[in-house]
Amino acid sequence: MGREFLVALDAGGGSGRCLFLEVNSGEVFTARREWSHPPAPDTMGLGYDLDLEDIWNKLGECCREALKRSGAAWGEIAAIAATSMRNTTVLLDGEGKTLLATPNQDARALAESMSLAGERGKEIHSLSGHWPSPLFTASRLLWLRNRYPEALDKAAATLSLSDWLAWKMGGEPAAELSQAGETLLLDLTASRWASDLIGSLELPERIFPTVVKSGTRLGSLSPEAASHLGLPAGIPVVAGGADTQCGLLGAGAVSPGDLAVIAGTTMPLQAVTPEAVLDPEGRLWSGAHVIPGLFVLESNGLTAGYVLEWYAGLMYCEHSYPLPALLAEARLSRPGGSGVFSTLGTALFDARTISIPVGNLSLSHMVTPSRREGRRHVSRAVLEGIAYSARANLEQIEEVLGEKAQNIFVAGGLSRSSLWAGILSDVLGRPLTVAATPEVSALGAAICAGVGAGLLEDHVQGARRLGLPVRKHVPGPDREEYQALYAGWREACSLRSACDAHLSGLMTVSLLKGAEAEGERKSALFRPRALLTAVLDGEALDALSRDLEVDYRPWRREMRVYAGGEDLAGALTGCHILVTEMDVVDFQAMDLATDLRAIVVCRGNPVNVDLESATAFGIPVVRIPGRNADAVADLTVAFMIMLARKLQEASRFLREGNIEAGDLSRMAEAYTRFEGKELWRKTVGIIGLGEVGRRVAIRLRPFGARTLFFDPAVGEEEGALYHAKKVSLEELLAESDFVTLHAPKSEGTRGMMNREAFAAMKEGAFFINTSRASLVDHDALLEVLQSGHLAGAALDVFPQEPPASDHPLLLLDKVIATPHIGGDTEEVSVHQGALVVDQLGKLLRGEKPDHILNPEVMESFSWEGPRREPSALDRERLAKKEKPSITS
Repeated sequence: MGREFLVALDAGGGSGRCLFLEVNSGEVFTARREWSHPPAPDTMGLGYDLDLEDIWNKLGECCREALKRSGAAWGEIAAIAATSMRNTTVLLDGEGKTLLATPNQDARALAESMSLAGERGKEIHSLSGHWPSPLFTASRLLWLRNRYPEALDKAAATLSLSDWLAWKMGGEPAAELSQAGETLLLDLTASRWASDLIGSLELPERIFPTVVKSGTRLGSLSPEAASHLGLPAGIPVVAGGADTQCGLLGAGAVSPGDLAVIAGTTMPLQAVTPEAVLDPEGRLWSGAHVIPGLFVLESNGLTAGYVLEWYAGLMYCEHSYPLPALLAEARLSRPGGSGVFSTLGTALFDARTISIPVGNLSLSHMVTPSRREGRRHVSRAVLEGIAYSARANLEQIEEVLGEKAQNIFVAGGLSRSSLWAGILSDVLGRPLTVAATPEVSALGAAICAGVGAGLLEDHVQGARRLGLPVRKHVPGPDREEYQALYAGWREACSLRSACDAHLSGLMTVSLLKGAEAEGERKSALFRPRALLTAVLDGEALDALSRDLEVDYRPWRREMRVYAGGEDLAGALTGCHILVTEMDVVDFQAMDLATDLRAIVVCRGNPVNVDLESATAFGIPVVRIPGRNADAVADLTVAFMIMLARKLQEASRFLREGNIEAGDLSRMAEAYTRFEGKELWRKTVGIIGLGEVGRRVAIRLRPFGARTLFFDPAVGEEEGALYHAKKVSLEELLAESDFVTLHAPKSEGTRGMMNREAFAAMKEGAFFINTSRASLVDHDALLEVLQSGHLAGAALDVFPQEPPASDHPLLLLDKVIATPHIGGDTEEVSVHQGALVVDQLGKLLRGEKPDHILNPEVMESFSWEGPRREPSALDRERLAKKEKPSITS
């Protein structure tokens, strides 16, 4: 039997993915990209926009990558469908241009939704199955009508994000039923738009496209979309559905009596019902399943997965993968987390309320151990709390239904964890069926595509035919203990609900203050033009191009450095921003470049810019420190290992020793001569805990080294953040097995490592300098190396570069020497690019950049309008100043 593939696009809250499903084998191939949603201007910090271009581009990348992984031939691809997060709104005009595009987290319509809930909440819930909130399209359209009526007048179609993707691929504009049911504007039982409600809200009925069932063929993949996705043109484009309902289909919750817990970023619980069931109190949501003729009743644990990721990032930030580390450590704990109780990431759903969620950790130092052992118990308690939250919401659904769920399915990212699935089964006291793949939403959309293409008879038969693998969990020996723990947790939640409500109110005040500050910032309508002569990576250029008109002329490619004055001013004509590394930026250049408003210098010490003149013109100057700090830190630690393990001599031994193959006597000689040392339990003294010194300290911790530092500008507490102890220079020299120099160049540090300093170093220690040659008396260093007081040295800098090959230090085997390559890596442009994006982003948002050298200019800074001018006396004086130099 030949292969047949169904394709699904899944646009989630923080990422997108493409899934290829091979129908006959059930094999799944996926690719994923992350994204974020930019804050919307003029929404008091409550609004977010969908970057549709970015989403479309990244889904294209995903599709092409998944296609390659699957090995599918074009003739084997049968159809494509899309799913997306619910509660999105995309409003198009008659030409298909976007008027409004919002993700599910957008809450700009808070005022409109509260008014709607207060006046017509029960009415709307009884019709649509949802209580009004800012998340719904109806609220956002009212916001648009109240603030930008001209935009609503131009509108031709309102779609969900998955509907927009289907339209983008070549389908007709249509509203898939499960997504339409998340707008407040669908008559749920009739499965059609609520025309009377729409009219009473004074919304144009023309913008609501035809409601279609999931699995309906909407059109054919257009040549343009096919080229973008890497797929054959003409394949059917099929209506998918809302991600949670598609997730039910992919997880196997396809019959009345089934219930699914989709434990992803959020944790919705949906029960499958044969008809629409409404909660008489309005707490729960009712909607349409993607399976025609079925409905869902939903409670929701809200942002469970998001909060778990947030907590893992706080507590396991030293790990590259915080959440898996949390799960691994929590497995070492026991039920009840050694007396710790958590409500982090938990919620008992009530759609009628809008508040900031408050989470608590309740523990006692008399019960919970300290350090890592205590952390594992706290982490276990957080996982247990989320499982308790799932049970509380399940009970709420079953209370409305009047019966227990017959089958419980679990899917979503958290379902990957057998630990959490086991805890959930014990807490519920019921068996669970867990989807083997967490990508159940995309899988459900692929099934919809198969129905539309005629490969699958219908949704239910399609899900059952695929026979996708699952895991089964049944309650274990901890079940009884968890019943008691859950009862105690529920009672504690009830007792502290008033306190949480009070704290939520206090936090709301803080949120609104932040929103007010956000609202005071100028809307980013002005698009500055930037000249970029520094070398930046492609990712940084793409990011800058979203907010700026970019003129990229990297000095290395162009082989040109501007000498200031008219030379630079001519290049800056019409430019508001200069991002430079090597150019001379003097008074004359700034005086002639009248549009210039900001200078970013990709240097730690921007000696090439006349800072005084920039301040006189009101131009902020932002430096980019630490752009090569990682590179220098890597080399520094490499030097330590080379010195400790005698790698330079050992490498030379094999090359220059006239050794015959299999000569065991020479191997024995090597074993004796090159016995080295580990960094474990060695003391490393860092002189200067700046950008490089800090990164060296961080890199040393996994080796088990003890780190000391001397730096008058850095306090004891700050040093502790980098696992380093603050000591005097004398103590550092006396105790350190390695002394590494990272102090800045100044009159106070010149020659600081002199004869007295080297004599004070520990016998047999190693010395490393990747900083500045002027900080070291090299004659004194030569003496202590020749005398044997020091065991070795590694140097990347010399007074004259490069040093002659017969330099006395280079003649010593115990000296490692390199030609000032510490900061010379391919990745430096990436590091400095990320910093430039970050600092310019703050300036564009009206914030003060972290590394601004003249913060006083920010009081009067403006992108538009006349620029500050120096006084006549200052102008005369500054014009006579010596030009800055590109050398330090």
